[in-house]
Amino acid sequence: MADPSSLSRAVRPAAEPCLLVARLAADATAIPLPHLLHPRRLDRRSASARALAMYLAHVGLGLPMSRVAAGFGRHRSTVAHACRRIEERRESAGWDRWVAALEDDARRLLPAAPGAAPQGGGAHG
Repeated sequence: MADPSSLSRAVRPAAEPCLLVARLAADATAIPLPHLLHPRRLDRRSASARALAMYLAHVGLGLPMSRVAAGFGRHRSTVAHACRRIEERRESAGWDRWVAALEDDARRLLPAAPGAAPQGGGAHG
């Protein structure tokens, strides 16, 4: 995903909420936004920050995985894998509180993402 102004109109609606959570995840993890949005995996920290951003888009904003995949230029299975990885780490209390705070921040920044499912839990469908 590149600068939103360079995206086609067909992609832009999926990308805008994803760009918002990508910026949030980049700031929270100190990973440069271009690394998080890079079309390749890059290093482990960049991939983990990207997984967090995809999780925030899906669980925090309630976007369907297919829309998150389009917004990040990834396959839906990649989003599903990212969400599983983040969810597994939530068993750690400190990590869970940190991710929950980021979810709250994402919801405050974009309370009603167009096309989002009603919020009420972390369903991964």
